[in-house]
Amino acid sequence: MTEKQETKDIVIAKVGDKEIKNSDFALFLQSIDQGVVRHFMNQPDGFKTILDELVNQELMLILAKEKNYENDDDFTKTLEMTKNNLLKSYAYQKVINEAAEPSNEEIEKFLSEHKSDFDRPFVNASHILVKTEEEANEAIKKLEEKSFEEVAKEMSTCPSKDNGGNLGDFTKGQMVKEFEDAVFNMKEGEISKPVKTQFGYHVIKLNKINSVQKPDDDTVREEAKKELMRQKQLEHYKEVVEELKKNTKVEILV
Repeated sequence: MTEKQETKDIVIAKVGDKEIKNSDFALFLQSIDQGVVRHFMNQPDGFKTILDELVNQELMLILAKEKNYENDDDFTKTLEMTKNNLLKSYAYQKVINEAAEPSNEEIEKFLSEHKSDFDRPFVNASHILVKTEEEANEAIKKLEEKSFEEVAKEMSTCPSKDNGGNLGDFTKGQMVKEFEDAVFNMKEGEISKPVKTQFGYHVIKLNKINSVQKPDDDTVREEAKKELMRQKQLEHYKEVVEELKKNTKVEILV
């Protein structure tokens, strides 16, 4: 297959007269929590699972139109609420985009004070993934008599169970927040209490805290610039809000 063919926006499914193309699939991926995307795309049938859900949603749209749901009072109210929420988000984005970019002097000062903050600690961890908290507690109980690897192979629903639950080496930003918050606050050899994420309940074992990776200077500078930009945007947002409050009566009644 040529590069031109690989990038062509081909039709990958049809639902009635509706064609679903590669570009539609890509947009759908962007609308899903990225932790969920990584979870499914790392499985052999992950692409098909996500495509099936995209097809299912198109079927729901057909159902809604057939039953004229768009004229339901509840839908009209929901539509108005959605419109207002989108408008709020749009206004917020417009406001933060007005913030000035950090100067070279500001970036250098920030780096001199925070450079070590950009070091990336890597860890090696294993987990047992189950559906309920009760099953997670059952797994913890079994660990009193069996190894973590044995219980993972017996109970975990994650493909990593074939490796005794081992997820390999990873750093911050690669796992869902709840999992990451837990594992990066554990000690080597420690086993967690049940940790809930959108995937279910995890029992985590921190196998090893590996050496810290120090990014190159260009990467650190770019990350510092992004962090400063984020701070400036937040400051500008607060300034705009305070200015709006001067001309709008706001009452907090609780």
